[in-house]
Amino acid sequence: MNKTFPKSFMFGGAIAANQAEGAFDVDGKGLSTADIQPYLPNVPKTELHFNNMDSKTFEDYVNGDYYYPKRNGVHFYARYKEYIDSLANMDFQTLRLSIAWTRIFPNGDEAEPNEKGLQFYRDLFTYMHEKGIEPIITINHYELPLNLVTKYGGWANHELIDLFVKYSKVLLDNFHEQVKYWIVINQINLIHFEAFASLGILEDKVANYTQTKFQAVHHQFVASAEVTEYAHKIDSNLQMGVMLADSHTEPNTPSPEDVLLSYKRDRMQYFFGDVPILGEYPQYALNFFADEGIKLDIRPGELEVIKANTSDFLCISYYYSSVVDATKDTMDPGTTTSNKYIKANEWGWGVNPSGLYVCMSKYWDRYRVPMMIGENGFGFNDVLTDDKKVHDDYRISYTADHLKALRDAIDDGADIFAYCSWGPFDIISAGTAEMSKRYGFVYVDYNDFGEGDGKLYQKDSGTWYKGVIDARGANL
Repeated sequence: MNKTFPKSFMFGGAIAANQAEGAFDVDGKGLSTADIQPYLPNVPKTELHFNNMDSKTFEDYVNGDYYYPKRNGVHFYARYKEYIDSLANMDFQTLRLSIAWTRIFPNGDEAEPNEKGLQFYRDLFTYMHEKGIEPIITINHYELPLNLVTKYGGWANHELIDLFVKYSKVLLDNFHEQVKYWIVINQINLIHFEAFASLGILEDKVANYTQTKFQAVHHQFVASAEVTEYAHKIDSNLQMGVMLADSHTEPNTPSPEDVLLSYKRDRMQYFFGDVPILGEYPQYALNFFADEGIKLDIRPGELEVIKANTSDFLCISYYYSSVVDATKDTMDPGTTTSNKYIKANEWGWGVNPSGLYVCMSKYWDRYRVPMMIGENGFGFNDVLTDDKKVHDDYRISYTADHLKALRDAIDDGADIFAYCSWGPFDIISAGTAEMSKRYGFVYVDYNDFGEGDGKLYQKDSGTWYKGVIDARGANL
């Protein structure tokens, strides 16, 4: 018999507000860090050019003459019903999406929230439920109010804990009856890859950049615990999650040096899950900080708050896998080696479905909490044919192989309750701010400069994915 996913398992997709909504200056919304990311077509696709940020580059992006794709997105703010309908037509059961902090508190530190922003999400969630789509909400997904960068210095500032908790409480108060699943902070571990997007720190404004990044993520740990505590007080049924981007590695060879480096690297990725799920700073991380001269300012009561308010579930994003070579790679997560046994796409991502089985099984063995896939997808330069079709067998193959790996992990005991493909319809790329790096099951007719009629066309993969959902994976 062909295996099926559990009846309770939810099939769906995931987007971020800053990559989809647009309407950056509508209904009182303020500017976020995402709104100043320009499209730079001459920068190689394999480089994330919105990662580490200094003051000079920041000022250039704020005041420069660029096209800023995320200010327009794919006009989800105005057209959300069309997009939700496109997902309902594929029988989606869930959609992970984020709330833009700057729609609720435009500058991040106002006394009162913006009611028009709250009303938008209230209407959106109502419509999703009408269409049978369960919302999974990310509270903070690379959408830091720009004012919190310029006035406070981003998450390096201890004051952001209270500002974020205030924002989160407003969301929980308003939407706890509409939203059961909450992811507090998107990919909390990517401080080495997407530091500015996640933390809002300007590198030249701090004395020790590495230490400041770990201090900032400590503030995020504390804020997440306080938000989780509040959520459980107002409704014990709310599920509060932590999200990691899987950044584990395999040794390039069986040499003891490669194996040891891979192991040590992996533990410093587990660190970002160990603190919010197990509730304490592990000794190996404390030793790492001591070796690197990193001294964290941990204030009285903060460790106790973290210990008492652990995460209910783990959300993982998984796209590709990497290996490490001790002769040239280091503890810096940005140093990796190409795996000669797997093929990479033009953005340098090595496709490895079995790696999803391995990582999810390891997370289950370590944490024993419910898990979900918050992102998994295949970016490609799709072609819309003259008859308005997209023949994307490559995306079908990628998604099928990863779903089979996920099903195998479930069969071997892992408690996995949802799969959210990134993104179910085409949106602006997070790293390169281009539209032509398409992930969706639905083609959205805009180009890299926002030109096009915006019509929606279901790709071959969309028809296929609907069949997978309806068959509960038995046809994989």
